[in-house]
Amino acid sequence: MSHEDEPASRARSGRAGEPARADEGPGDKPDMTRERARTERRDVDKERGEPVAGGVARGGPRALRPSARPLHDWSTRPRILVTNDDGIESRGLLALKQALDPFCDTTVVAPDTNQSAVGHQKTLMRPLRVRERTLGDGSIGYSVDGSPTDAVSISFLGYFGHGFDLVASGINYGANLGDDITYSGTVSAAMEAVINGCPAFAISQEYYEQPDFALAASAAATVARNILEHGLSRGELVNVNVPAVSFEECDGIEVTRLGRRVYQDQLLERLDPRGIPYFWIGGPPPSGQAIKGTDFHAVVNRRISITPIHLDLTGRSLLRRLKTWTWPDPAEAIADVPAPPAAPGPDRPAEQTTERRLAEDRRVERR
Repeated sequence: MSHEDEPASRARSGRAGEPARADEGPGDKPDMTRERARTERRDVDKERGEPVAGGVARGGPRALRPSARPLHDWSTRPRILVTNDDGIESRGLLALKQALDPFCDTTVVAPDTNQSAVGHQKTLMRPLRVRERTLGDGSIGYSVDGSPTDAVSISFLGYFGHGFDLVASGINYGANLGDDITYSGTVSAAMEAVINGCPAFAISQEYYEQPDFALAASAAATVARNILEHGLSRGELVNVNVPAVSFEECDGIEVTRLGRRVYQDQLLERLDPRGIPYFWIGGPPPSGQAIKGTDFHAVVNRRISITPIHLDLTGRSLLRRLKTWTWPDPAEAIADVPAPPAAPGPDRPAEQTTERRLAEDRRVERR
């Protein structure tokens, strides 16, 4: 990494978004307007580890070059952020980086440990630590003691002092098909990039014992080139799943929709040395419904699945139905709720005596 690309956190000592006033000298106090005073209080709360409603401005630029164009028309090489959820030492992560290196400048930032199935978890209640790491090919990467979302988030919040043209997440060790995307840290890393205004894709390979990532790496390079040249609209990402087959056995690429997973989870109970029970969520691997046109069907039939994902999760048909329901004013709805029966009190001695007598009679009858 060049000197200009050193992390912005090491170079900046002031607060972003606060230009100095021309009429202020070195010893003058800043203009403490009401809004700025609120911001200062938020910063104090943040240092105490308390939840805050706002704070200082974002520390770095967001995505670059929102308009796509052919790679030969780019004046500089595209910048791609490479991440995953299997951890910085994953072979799939290195294979993805090396597949993109020939036509892009890659930066690797990934969790320091395996973060599979953490979903879109974001660390807010403790500090994050970033370490420089040497990857398997001798290049430099960075590990974060957090989630895949954290790795992407710090990259767009100014750690490197520049933005990215694309985020590539993977190559995940195991498919992320259908409902899997709601659990997947790999897909969530791509989602975090999209939230930050950057196009992204996630790529996963079907699980098998001796993984060869050559087919998945080739697919990743193809997907990256297509996104850089054609672009994605706001809120969109691409989810790629690769079957565990060789180049010769692969039956091509298919653009698909999300399928339906069938989970077979089981709750497994064990006892620790002190006899206290603990639990694993285990069971056989998930299967799925092999419906034509879905990602699961494509992978089962040895095809690479390319699935478009959108962050707008609105249920359109349910939206129309909900508009036909009755939605009274909240104040009116509360007024219509019947009052609960009055609690026993000193003004009900006779009633309480009767209730006690009836309870005693019922106990006698049961004997």
